[in-house]
Amino acid sequence: MSSFQIFIDRLKGGEVLKIKESFDSSFLGVDEPDLRFPAPVAVQGKAYLTDSDLILQLNVQTDFLIPCAVCNEMVKSELKVDNFYHAVPIEEIPRAVFDYTEALREALLIDVPKYMECNNGKCSERAQLAPYMKKASAPEEKKSHFPFADLDK
Repeated sequence: MSSFQIFIDRLKGGEVLKIKESFDSSFLGVDEPDLRFPAPVAVQGKAYLTDSDLILQLNVQTDFLIPCAVCNEMVKSELKVDNFYHAVPIEEIPRAVFDYTEALREALLIDVPKYMECNNGKCSERAQLAPYMKKASAPEEKKSHFPFADLDK
């Protein structure tokens, strides 16, 4: 039996399942050198039934490591998914047991940013890259073109 399983028959009659778990991050299945999850995944929320659906409402928190976009040093950051809702039609749940591993995995991985910069966006090595960066230019004044402005002349 997995901690990720919800037994539908226990929720009939208006029962609400309170969820407060801490899972090892290995269930995420991330095996990449540039993305790691060193901390457990904390999950809090509830599961309940409506007339035709199982509803999961979760708040999830963990930490992850990703390389700085400038210096390539690993940056640790918190990943929070607040008020994640997942609805599944009851008729699509085989044997009245729902495993929310994949839904939780997707909710976390979709919120991982593609790029991060250390020191809260002020990497100390950014100055070394300045000569290679495009210089900011003054905004150009937009010239409006009215092709039919002189028709009444």
